[in-house]
Amino acid sequence: MKPSTAITLTVAALFCAVPLPVWAQNLVITNVRIIAGPGKTIEKGSLVIKDGRIASVTEGTAAPAAPKGAKVINANGMTAIAGFIDDHRHIIQARGPENVAKWMKELAATRMRELLESGVTTVQSGGDDNAGILELKKKVESGEIKGPRIIASGGVPTARMKSEEEVRAAVRKVVADGADSIAEVHYPDKVWPYNPTEQETKNLIAGIDEAKKLGKPFQVHAVSDLAMVDSTKFGGLKQVHSANINWISKEQARQIAATGAQVASITGFGSPNFDVFSQDNKPKFRDGKPWPEGIVDSQGVGQEAGYMPVNLRTLYDAGVAVSYATDTTFQASAALAHELKSLNLVFSVPDLIQIMGPNSARFIDKEKDLGSIEPGKLGDVILLGGNPFEGYWNLLTAVVVVKGGEVMVDKRGQPNAGKPIVHGN
Repeated sequence: MKPSTAITLTVAALFCAVPLPVWAQNLVITNVRIIAGPGKTIEKGSLVIKDGRIASVTEGTAAPAAPKGAKVINANGMTAIAGFIDDHRHIIQARGPENVAKWMKELAATRMRELLESGVTTVQSGGDDNAGILELKKKVESGEIKGPRIIASGGVPTARMKSEEEVRAAVRKVVADGADSIAEVHYPDKVWPYNPTEQETKNLIAGIDEAKKLGKPFQVHAVSDLAMVDSTKFGGLKQVHSANINWISKEQARQIAATGAQVASITGFGSPNFDVFSQDNKPKFRDGKPWPEGIVDSQGVGQEAGYMPVNLRTLYDAGVAVSYATDTTFQASAALAHELKSLNLVFSVPDLIQIMGPNSARFIDKEKDLGSIEPGKLGDVILLGGNPFEGYWNLLTAVVVVKGGEVMVDKRGQPNAGKPIVHGN
């Protein structure tokens, strides 16, 4: 990259797109490798965050002028990358007022801290208690709980509803309650053999249409090749995960791409976990049940471990904008490690930067604010101890995590800082 002067934000209106916390810091990060975005790497440079947003990105060793009162981090030997975005994670492991209240009291702070420590600065909920996730979002935004910003989805089970009007009313309610998106929409309810009822299809179309009228993303769980093809034709342009039933053909992938649909990854769904739920060296599904017979919506033989990554690559090669998501509830660093390991089967590190950055921001309609290190975008930055271009595992080396200009995690000087982190170790 040719030497350049600082790129300075000049459009003040950009600062109004997303509310910023009152505690947003001014921050200068110097002597750092900057992965600004796909194909944009500065080997040695600096960046300035002012009032919660990136004000400048500069190439070279000269330190930029620091805003008054700015915190300065000399990140020599580290790599800066945009904060990770998990487009679909089950955050609250509880339902109903009493159970949610118990989770908030006993686990919320820990689960949110774990997400930050893994490098996740933005997370979209999926399948959580509707009221509970809105409460958690408010606690994070107020600073009562320290955590990633939350995109709160509202669950609308269209496949189990009796009429199109019931679906539309449910969509209107969750949006009125404060939901940022509609998620956890299974199509069809019985995933295989693929044979949706006429009412299921009408309900899906009604839900998509009502969400569109309200300006909210509508996200579909279509776990087979046939369901994904049909639901994208119906307007389900946010697909929560790669298909785990049947191979997606190149022609099907082209059809899906032609609709403009995006697909979140969740490739680790079918692959077994080890040493997450127990230390017995026995393969487990994502909820701790035995693998492969415990895999939900499966035939119990583990074929999903092959279908999901290969199908995702087929979609990607056809032009589908694949994004990053874990669809998990377990410890955040372990979830990140498991998903990256699975993605690495079929994607390069440059692919991962595209998938985890701009594509993931676009999936939640935040591409103007998130997904890359550029002037005007939110000051969400991770300082990694390793260089991801030397191996995907270096995406697991978060040392400093910044959200909206605030340093949320700083492990400099701590034992094992900058080494791949899994299982919270």
